[in-house]
Amino acid sequence: MIITIKLVLPKVCSSQSKQHFCPSHLKDHPSRGRNSTDQQSHIHVNALGKIPFPSIRRLQPLLDVDPPPGAVDRNSEQISERSLEQEPMLAARIAVEDALCLLLDVEDIDRFLQFNHPQDGGAQLRYKRQIVLEGLAASLQLVDPLGQSGNTVGLASKDDIVFLRIVSLPKGRKLISKFLQLLLPGSKLTRIVCMAIFRHLRFLFGSIPSDTGAAGTTMNLVKTVSACVNSMDLHALSACLVAVVCSSEQPPFRPLGSPAGDGASVILKCLLEKASKLLNDPQAAANCGVPNFTLWQASFDEFFDLLTKYCLIKYDTILQSLYAKNPPNAEDIDLEVRKATKSEMPVELLRACLPHTNERQMELLRHFGQQRNPITGLNAHSGNSGHINSESVRS
Repeated sequence: MIITIKLVLPKVCSSQSKQHFCPSHLKDHPSRGRNSTDQQSHIHVNALGKIPFPSIRRLQPLLDVDPPPGAVDRNSEQISERSLEQEPMLAARIAVEDALCLLLDVEDIDRFLQFNHPQDGGAQLRYKRQIVLEGLAASLQLVDPLGQSGNTVGLASKDDIVFLRIVSLPKGRKLISKFLQLLLPGSKLTRIVCMAIFRHLRFLFGSIPSDTGAAGTTMNLVKTVSACVNSMDLHALSACLVAVVCSSEQPPFRPLGSPAGDGASVILKCLLEKASKLLNDPQAAANCGVPNFTLWQASFDEFFDLLTKYCLIKYDTILQSLYAKNPPNAEDIDLEVRKATKSEMPVELLRACLPHTNERQMELLRHFGQQRNPITGLNAHSGNSGHINSESVRS
């Protein structure tokens, strides 16, 4: 006799299946300023035996020890002692943690608005969201070189010191990537943050970190900045190109796929291609306006001079190095020059510049294309306006 046992599984409630991952309500968290002078006399431990985060932020000395006699020299009075919390990099780490907490609050607002419908349509929460993001940008002390009136203003060497300390940390680069992702595409804050990145391309992308996680974080930052560039208008693209030209650091112009790191070239190529799309689109070009087009042309001319100067110097360096190592055999030298040029010259950036060049710049590229290097396609003639098709350039 066979007995059949039928298992009845409980049905999942429809309310649970429709439950969304979002906060049921939003709380106002008190600000936790890292410059606060509040002293904690005790270390509080919760019921689970864990130390709350505010106690970790301001470490207390375990033991007060007087310095041994004779250990203090005569100039000790002139040396200003500072606590651990006043160390710049510790302050940067604390700022990163505080900023990430703020971004979590912004994400909570986005999720809450996605699945809830406030009476005011979410206007108050969106305003709060914008205030939080603007406050975070202010805490990073990012300077807008265009100023309030749109005119360029000078930058001091210490204007980006807070930004540089933060992005020197892998977690700080994650913060900037997340910050850019939460900003509105094409907004003023996006342009300001991207201009800071374009001012420090060598600092950010000059080399590939040895740590795998840090290298992945850097590549994610490249992808995020490229996505932001694709949402910019011609005015913002011009401002970012001006940031490159006015930077005190030489941008790392490298070919795509360079083992030394190609993050800067990827971003610059994306910027040039986005500008080309805007200028080739009749509707977008009509909305650019004459002032924006003039600003773009001026910024591109400066960038083109910077790029071609680097390429000419790099090419001369390649020739001198090869002639010093090899006998003067024309065929062998030609092959070595082509190989070295392909691996060291930013050919992709030169291609991306082609749609924006004028007659003088094209003549310079033609002259450069007549040299022994793989950019021989620069000799090709264009159809209209003195420009040539970038696809005719061979690498």
